Amino acid sequence: MKTLKALSDRFLKLFLSEIPAGACVPENGQCCSAKHRRFNCYGSCIKTSVCG
Repeated sequence: MKTLKALSDRFLKLFLSEIPAGACVPENGQCCSAKHRRFNCYGSCIKTSVCG
């Protein structure tokens, strides 16, 4: 089974190229519910001095 999966993966890589992720969450840069916090690219609410 492992050999078949490896062969199929190699076959698909011949026709499909990898597209790197790198997109941020849609809320990137918006203020969170907490005071002085903002969403970062990964969706975490981080401390900042800009939001208030």
